[in-house]
Amino acid sequence: MEREVNYKGNIIKYNLERKKVKNINLRIKPDLTVSVSANKRVSQKYIDNFVLSKAEFILKAIESFNNTTPASSPIFTEEEFYSYVNNEFYRVYIIYKKYKIDKPELKFRKMKSRWGSCNYAKGIITLSKNLIYCTEEQITYVIIHEFAHLLVHNHSKDFYDIVSQFSPDYKRIRKEMNRIILR
Repeated sequence: MEREVNYKGNIIKYNLERKKVKNINLRIKPDLTVSVSANKRVSQKYIDNFVLSKAEFILKAIESFNNTTPASSPIFTEEEFYSYVNNEFYRVYIIYKKYKIDKPELKFRKMKSRWGSCNYAKGIITLSKNLIYCTEEQITYVIIHEFAHLLVHNHSKDFYDIVSQFSPDYKRIRKEMNRIILR
């Protein structure tokens, strides 16, 4: 169901989907649509007020998406990509080995909203197949980032202290990657 709210003269349209969820979930998609999911028991007025409370965030996110670049064509062939990632994964593991961690299992998956994930309990690092659209520097940063999660399980200062040891320019790299839209 399509709804809209007025925030300081800005009309914010959103698609509402009723689901069996505990919380109200808000997502801004790269095509600039705003999507909200909420439980059937939550009133329409409450949902509209929730969207209004997030209006600044929504407008900023839409502006940010307007300043991004859609991923056009892969930088690597598939063979080059997997070869580079496997070599870099091993190289980064050697660096992190001093922390006495076991070598994690490497998996690949198509991901729309993240570049990688780390299941530190199972010792698995999963990388997005969409990294094929990224530069070597960006791929290396993601691998370093996910390895750091084997040591620190959140995005605290301690976590970024570790990341910055191996990728001192990580803020710039992350900023560049945030401008890439994957569809």
